[in-house]
Amino acid sequence: MRVKDKVREDDGERQELVLTVVASPEEVKRYTDQFFGELNKREIAGFRKGKAPRAVLEQSVGGHDRAMGGVAETLINEGGFAAIDEADVIFIDEPQFNVEAPPEEGSAFTFTVSGPVAPLMKLTDYGPVSIEMPPEEATDRDVDRQIEQLRDHYHSFEDITDPAHEAALGDYVNVTLTVTNHDKVVSGLKGTSRMIGLGQGTMPASFDEHLIGAKAGEIREFDFEAKDEEGNSDYGDGELHAVVEVDGFRKYVLPELDDDFAGKVGCANVDDLRAQVKRSVGMQKAEELPRVKVDRAIDALLERLDGEVPAYYVDFFRQDVGREFMQDLEKQGTNLQQWMLQNAVNGDEMRDEIAEEALRRASIDCALESLFAEKGLEVTEEDVAALFEGDDDPQATRKMWEDAHRMADVHKMARQHKATQWLVDNAVVTIVEDGPAA
Repeated sequence: MRVKDKVREDDGERQELVLTVVASPEEVKRYTDQFFGELNKREIAGFRKGKAPRAVLEQSVGGHDRAMGGVAETLINEGGFAAIDEADVIFIDEPQFNVEAPPEEGSAFTFTVSGPVAPLMKLTDYGPVSIEMPPEEATDRDVDRQIEQLRDHYHSFEDITDPAHEAALGDYVNVTLTVTNHDKVVSGLKGTSRMIGLGQGTMPASFDEHLIGAKAGEIREFDFEAKDEEGNSDYGDGELHAVVEVDGFRKYVLPELDDDFAGKVGCANVDDLRAQVKRSVGMQKAEELPRVKVDRAIDALLERLDGEVPAYYVDFFRQDVGREFMQDLEKQGTNLQQWMLQNAVNGDEMRDEIAEEALRRASIDCALESLFAEKGLEVTEEDVAALFEGDDDPQATRKMWEDAHRMADVHKMARQHKATQWLVDNAVVTIVEDGPAA
């Protein structure tokens, strides 16, 4: 059985593929024999099992046309999906089969199958992308950054005892506060003791600004906003009122970078600390930078995607993203409601994140397919075999994919891997030492 013809249709909203599939006369005979062989296993009145003539078997299912309709169904179910897979076609929804006339022995049998497929899109430029990357080796700046993070881990606080001290950005202020939203107390913020880092994001900037210049023992009462960049808030409309008593001040203190500190973290001295951190950063870069390069190359490629990915294809990926998210929650031993409460995420935010990830995946899919086709790349048997190499039994795993008629999916993975490799191998890289590694 083979796909004789492919026709792509685009109504402006989604793209579909219509396949014309042809079964040879020999295949029609084989599936016909199979169908009637199964019928002959039934109990037919007046005949021993397996001995009923063809005409009787046809009558047992409603006549010749119904019987040959059953042959067509068997032929499509057992051979049609294999033909679709062999033609490297992936329908993203259940395909529709259309049979104009039932098969007849001695003749070829033709039917059509149609359904939505991934859209064909173009890039505005198929040349190598330009990206910025950090140096592959650990630099002094990398080492300094890691050591500062280590010092920060061992920070401490010192009380500011000067009675004349006035609150300033960078201070940590011990306060007792009550916060209300239209006279309704915000949960957990009634007479509550807190340490607030001014300018550190502990509270909104509009809150911090009202404490600048305050002294210990002073009480300040003011209105402030608690909204994100989109104007959303976890506290009603975000218009809040605070009564704050300043109890005292503390200073954030980092340990001195000396041999004592180096010994505290398991090193002989500062030089040994820097040497060990440099080795650690080098190993981390060796592991992370290849992935970073791929991500940045793909981000650059996405900027070249011509037009918007059709909504139907984004919706297809949204289902996958949502399913993966729920599976991850199940692995963590939690459910959606608990996760949303623990992470202070509302339903709209979650849906937006899923939609954003779905759009990114759909865009990457279309961009890589377009690059693969334009560059005339080819998938070899070695490329396909490489996708199964990590399995305990590669041949058995491959057979499962073949039996499920999913090799078109494997070929797509191989195409996108090859397109990604071309993208990375040909990327024009500028080393930027001041940039973070990821």
